[in-house]
Amino acid sequence: MNFLSYEFVLFFLAAAAVYFLFPRKLRPAVLLTASLVFYGLIRLGFLALLVAEALAAYGSGLWLGKKDRPARRPVFIGSLVVLLAPLLVFKYSDFFLRTLADVVRGGNASPAKTLVGLALPAGISFYTFKSLSYVIDVYRGRLAATGNPILVGAYIAFFPQIFAGPIERAGNFMAQIRGECRLRMDGVWIIMGGLFKKLVVADRLSQYVNVVFDQPQNHADLSLLFGLIFYSFQIYCDFSGYSDMAIGLARILGIETMENFHFPYFSRSISEFWSRWHISLSSWLRDYLFLPISYALSRKIKPDRFLFMKTELFIYGLGMSVTMLLCGLWHGANWTFVVWGGLHGFYMIFSRATNKGRSRLARRLRLRRSGRLWSLFRSVFVFGLVTLAWVFFRSPSLASAWSYLSSISFKLPRRGVGALLFMAGLVAVFILFEALQKNRQALWGERRIPVPVQAVALAFCLSLLILLAADTSNEFLYFQF
Repeated sequence: MNFLSYEFVLFFLAAAAVYFLFPRKLRPAVLLTASLVFYGLIRLGFLALLVAEALAAYGSGLWLGKKDRPARRPVFIGSLVVLLAPLLVFKYSDFFLRTLADVVRGGNASPAKTLVGLALPAGISFYTFKSLSYVIDVYRGRLAATGNPILVGAYIAFFPQIFAGPIERAGNFMAQIRGECRLRMDGVWIIMGGLFKKLVVADRLSQYVNVVFDQPQNHADLSLLFGLIFYSFQIYCDFSGYSDMAIGLARILGIETMENFHFPYFSRSISEFWSRWHISLSSWLRDYLFLPISYALSRKIKPDRFLFMKTELFIYGLGMSVTMLLCGLWHGANWTFVVWGGLHGFYMIFSRATNKGRSRLARRLRLRRSGRLWSLFRSVFVFGLVTLAWVFFRSPSLASAWSYLSSISFKLPRRGVGALLFMAGLVAVFILFEALQKNRQALWGERRIPVPVQAVALAFCLSLLILLAADTSNEFLYFQF
């Protein structure tokens, strides 16, 4: 049962009706019950794992909430191990065993003998990170531990976010469900935008992308280049479409959640891209991984220069390398994801190391005087770097990724030109739509649209959505992570 099914629509309407019928004090319990029922309907066997994770986070937070506890730090580390253990076992057992066997046998390991074959629990990556953030924030004193397990459970298991985020922070979420959550119908518009991204753009682009990625040797021309560009928009529209729907559903329940995407393909640098792409994950990695690593290194390394480079750059490089490699591994237990994360880490480090030199060169060439043209060039260049990295994210193996890249040529495609032009037109329309959305404040200002006009516009958009949606809908791409 996912957001695109009639069963989910009925489930959500029923859950929302019960939620608002109950008094404010009982609503967190209704929300937790609805979330557990929703998860249990997907696969009952993994419900116990989710409940155990939530109880472990609640118990750890309750114990760590008092700073005068003895052996507080060892208990904190033990709590992190317990919370991470299910993710490591279910998601990475095969990967670790294969890698170990390859090392021992010199790359001749038999996959059949090293596979554990555990099914991946739905949403485990996302609810594990939420559990970790709650415990870490309590330990650091940034969040008061709650004695109410229902609040912790509702936060970790919140059903619109359980499968693919956003990875909401506990403080913001719990403060809202403790208060007076009121019905907000503006969430419907956010859901409509997500449906458009998913059904009209992502699912239609997938029809072209799947063909060229499955058989790149049969499309050794510009089709491969366009296929890679289309995949960039497919994964963006697929994932941000899910995030929009999750945010819209939460807003209908009166819960304001964090933005997860903010026009990332208009970014003018890789660091700006990561401040706009999967914001809940990138901010999580920054706060709980990159900054702690950087602070720990800065306390240990005192000289101004270390290993023939500025200490500041060394610390940034090492912290960013670890963060992005683990970011890639978080996405999937495959070396392709590690390479994808490592490539983005290299982009960030190279950008930081050459920032002053590139600024001086731009001033000498007077590139900044061109204003919008220079900004456009930077955005296109960053998009090219991001698109290049996506080939490793999409490919099933490193050999497949290299095969795809090596097969790209600038020959005109002999077949499928009509489909290519249609997809290119769809992407162009979507880019225009994104540009208008990005600049809507300047174009529209603070004027409010009358309710009758909104109702007519909503009916028109719904009709257009039904008309333009792809014939078949694919599962959301991030469900596999």
